Amino acid sequence: MVHADLADRYDHAAPKWGDVVSKLGFFEAYVSLIRKANVGADQGARVLDAGCGTGAMSQAFLTDRIAPTDEITLLDNSPAMLRIASSKLRCFHTKLTPVNDMIGTDQLRDQSFELILCAHVIEHCEDPIAALSWLREHLSPDGKLILAVSKPHWCTALVRWKWRSAAWHPQQVRDMLLTAGFNKISIHPHENGPPSRVSCGYVAQ
Repeated sequence: MVHADLADRYDHAAPKWGDVVSKLGFFEAYVSLIRKANVGADQGARVLDAGCGTGAMSQAFLTDRIAPTDEITLLDNSPAMLRIASSKLRCFHTKLTPVNDMIGTDQLRDQSFELILCAHVIEHCEDPIAALSWLREHLSPDGKLILAVSKPHWCTALVRWKWRSAAWHPQQVRDMLLTAGFNKISIHPHENGPPSRVSCGYVAQ
């Protein structure tokens, strides 16, 4: 579902990726979004970070956690990104399972998760509704999807060209989530800095 040649490009970008994400304010935006999703802080969860990159979304999730029983599956088609994410998250003493593949993989067949994290991934998918449907199929009953998606902005035109990624207005993303079978959809605009201009957060069940 994701353009296959992106793996090599993300491998090349991986060493500096985490610093860029942090400097632009996305880590703080993810922490705020996850807090708004109201995920139980004292209950262990099976978590899928779909397109984990260097682990910023999982790290944001673990920031407020007091549940050492969390099990996080890290899914990414870039081996370099996976290595960095696994190393970064190891200090949280959480069970980590790295999976070198992409959304739509059969490696996760029959697995379900109480929480799915997905930050700036469906923009790379040739069929974003199929990607969202795959995420829904792997979400357990009453589970939550926490999603961050790029939105159109003039300053991201070059980024979208370089990474061949899409961007959608929040109402378009909401409609895609509905089409993919999600409900109880809430839209959470990021509050500050670059994330507020180029991205938006969503929670769906």
